[in-house]
Amino acid sequence: MFSLNEQKAIELGESGEKAVREKNEYDALQYIEYLREFGEEIIEAKLETDLKRVIISIRNIGSKAVQKRIDAVATSAVQVLKSLVEPALEKNLSSAMWSFSKAVQEIGKGATQFRMIEPAQNAVDALEIIGSGAVAKRMEVVTLWTTMALEEISYLADRQQLEDLSSMAKTAREQIIEASEAEKFVTRDQIEKYPKLIAQTVGEFSELQNLQPAGYAARPNEEFTEEEFFEEEAEEEESKGKEGKT
Repeated sequence: MFSLNEQKAIELGESGEKAVREKNEYDALQYIEYLREFGEEIIEAKLETDLKRVIISIRNIGSKAVQKRIDAVATSAVQVLKSLVEPALEKNLSSAMWSFSKAVQEIGKGATQFRMIEPAQNAVDALEIIGSGAVAKRMEVVTLWTTMALEEISYLADRQQLEDLSSMAKTAREQIIEASEAEKFVTRDQIEKYPKLIAQTVGEFSELQNLQPAGYAARPNEEFTEEEFFEEEAEEEESKGKEGKT
């Protein structure tokens, strides 16, 4: 069962996706703005599970905009995600930060593959902010995932011969690595090994093939979907609640 906040986020997201499918740019941008305002309220209340659903809805609109080649909507989705990152960091919402990283990763990778420069560059900027914040707040998984996402965008940009974008992603990744090592946090060696570890792990499970890092598999990840993880977490929380009552 979804909470009322989650249901509202889902409905706003679905309306935004519908607007994109109909190529109604104005309405799509409006729904992204509604989600931004709603996300700010959710962050202030520190409702992390609800925030993750807001992130998913924004991501879905942005990804759909990439598929439809609507630059303004894809860019807006990334910019709104980026605007919500800082207040979420201040509240130490570590699980939501991973959701932010994965959402921006998906939009950024899609935009890179379709040579949509503005949303792709915004994605790199957002990932650098997420990664730097993760280092400062000592969020290990977020740091590892974000540096991997930047490596993927660089890899895909090289394939598309987008040299400036590739260089931008490599620089952002390197800055996060240097900051992490300066803080004696996640090491460069750990960061370098992480994509290979993910590729090896998900390679053993056919249902997780969409998680394969770009450049580390014969059929690299073209699109990331988070719903299966979100649903598993909800089921685990529900199970724990039932155990607590017994």
